[in-house]
Amino acid sequence: MADYEYDALLDRARERIPKDISERSRWTMPEPDILIEGSQTILRNFADVVNAMDRDANHVYQFLLNELGTSGTREQVRVMFKGRVPPARIKEKLVAYVKAFILCDQCRAPDTRFIKEGRTSLLKCQACGATRPVRL
Repeated sequence: MADYEYDALLDRARERIPKDISERSRWTMPEPDILIEGSQTILRNFADVVNAMDRDANHVYQFLLNELGTSGTREQVRVMFKGRVPPARIKEKLVAYVKAFILCDQCRAPDTRFIKEGRTSLLKCQACGATRPVRL
């Protein structure tokens, strides 16, 4: 094998990474499927969104109700909110949830878990080991 410089090897390795892997984030949330029907707003793929987040469905549901300032009912795969809630507002609140309860503040990885230390709830990153307190 030829004697390569470290930087040359690194450049060579980067060139061989497929574009579809290197140009998108590792974790993507499914696009929320929102339908306004009369005086109700329905998030039809709530179960898919929560599964992608790998979080407790009740926690996500309560967060959305609080943030949207409305009441609602939760069924197996969908959530119905009272009133006409703009789809963009629901998407915005889902992004806020991801930033607050999923992404690591240090390395931006989605590989986090909730842990309890005494009476404090923490978000612990499995990738870099960072922890930060969260309100559940």
